[in-house]
Amino acid sequence: MTSMELEAYKAELACEILTTDSRQVLDEVKRLLTKLSKKTKKKEETISKEKILAGIDAGLKDIKAKRTRPATELLQELRDEL
Repeated sequence: MTSMELEAYKAELACEILTTDSRQVLDEVKRLLTKLSKKTKKKEETISKEKILAGIDAGLKDIKAKRTRPATELLQELRDEL
């Protein structure tokens, strides 16, 4: 789904919510939205053990293959992003 399609879908959903006259429906939408938001946030925050170990392994292989760069270069890149 493109960004534009997502915005259109959100506008359509907002319109449906704004035209709803049922407090019960609105309460249920709010409850479900809160529940789904928390669930999605938890998924985004967790990284599996396998992914962590794979990242460490890839980093060690890069070091052995001398695919590295100076720490000063990395720190400068991080500063530039701030």
